[in-house]
Amino acid sequence: MSSQTLARLKLRHLSVLLAIAEHGSLVRAADALAITQPAVSKILAECESVLGERLLHRTRKGVELTPAGRIFVRYAGSSLRTLREGLDSIAHERSAEAPVLMVGALPNVAATTLPPAVQRLLRAEPSARVRVRTGSNATLLGLLRQGELDVVLGRLAEPAEMQGLSFDYLYSEVVVFAVRPGHPLAEAARRTEPLELTALRSHRMVLPDAGTRLREAADQFLLASGLGHPPHTIETIDVSFGRSFVLQTDAVWCVPTGVVHNDLATGALVALPIDTHASQGPVGLSLRADRLPSEALQRLLAEIRAEVRHQRQ
Repeated sequence: MSSQTLARLKLRHLSVLLAIAEHGSLVRAADALAITQPAVSKILAECESVLGERLLHRTRKGVELTPAGRIFVRYAGSSLRTLREGLDSIAHERSAEAPVLMVGALPNVAATTLPPAVQRLLRAEPSARVRVRTGSNATLLGLLRQGELDVVLGRLAEPAEMQGLSFDYLYSEVVVFAVRPGHPLAEAARRTEPLELTALRSHRMVLPDAGTRLREAADQFLLASGLGHPPHTIETIDVSFGRSFVLQTDAVWCVPTGVVHNDLATGALVALPIDTHASQGPVGLSLRADRLPSEALQRLLAEIRAEVRHQRQ
């Protein structure tokens, strides 16, 4: 890129393109930036004109990045994050020991593994600031590639989605079919009798969102077990909603074991006697391969690994 081209690029170009990449829509990007959709279209056109490249193409579902767009977004996100860190450093000049850590986590690990690790980090570095963002694996990895996150605690993605990223394996996790105590299928759990998957057909199932790694694991297990696609489902990755809905109904919750570990131990929920080892998937830490972790981030990563070891003793 020539110095003349670089001089013509503005922060608004980077911010708009990153917002479009994150939300997959010009309209949603405009809402997130609190500007009009025509303004987003104009700024995007300016950016494409400066670069001399087409950055987006339209699809039925919205917009997608072109190959040139994906490359530019990766570096634009990193540049904006570096600028934010510089501004943070200026704003906190008097408290230089106040690093900001941007952590992405799947809802299940955000509710289980992450809180104790962050608690120990803050005991060691009371001035540290941690911002946690939850969402689907794909969304979080996209933000990581754009430089909006420092690390993602989640499932291993497909090789194509891991380009430019590294993965540090922590453990493997299976899904479990959980129900409320007193559920019509809970009697089999009390007798520790194997349960036929066909028994699930008469009950509504709560499944992870379509397109998530957890949903892929659940679908593969259900298909391989001969159940196919359940006819009546609710989709969510919201742990609070899933737990509340299952406790109030006869629905069956297909959920990672880590989410309901405490509920199963106390009897608040019951795991149906179904062998789900085939749903096993790796969980770990994803980081950008082109960026060295800061000292504060390294400490948090160490605390996360220690917490995982403690929980699995």
